[in-house]
Amino acid sequence: MDERQVSLAVSSVVKLCFDALGHGEWKGRLHTRYHEEPILFDNASELLERMEQFYDWLGFPQASTKSRSFREMKAQTVTSNQRNHVIVTRQEDMDKQRGDKATFVVRVQYRQNATWQGQVTWTEENKTVAFRSALELLKLIDSTASDETEAWEQD
Repeated sequence: MDERQVSLAVSSVVKLCFDALGHGEWKGRLHTRYHEEPILFDNASELLERMEQFYDWLGFPQASTKSRSFREMKAQTVTSNQRNHVIVTRQEDMDKQRGDKATFVVRVQYRQNATWQGQVTWTEENKTVAFRSALELLKLIDSTASDETEAWEQD
């Protein structure tokens, strides 16, 4: 199989490389197989926004709800046929990416109940845990900057 034809489930995995983490500071890079350059974020809110935009663009995992806003927004309809889902980054290159403070591989499997469900792997410790919401994901990541890593001790 051509590497560019990897299933959406596999290619929707993102790698989070944190160059600053802790004491309220979250700076880093988001790497996907569809972008040659990393997507930068400066705080937790930007991180969630960038990931949500990526999943919306990819159309996977499909959101069970649509975002609403009271602000007037431009109509932006992109059908699946109009998307250009071409893998531009090899898995080997993704594997090489590391953050100065911490690195995580996030697999969002579902976007239900207006949040995310999936698994996150803390690569430095080779620990993987499931999360049931974006907030739980943020708490897991934040716990690695302190001594409160009990949540990572799942069987």
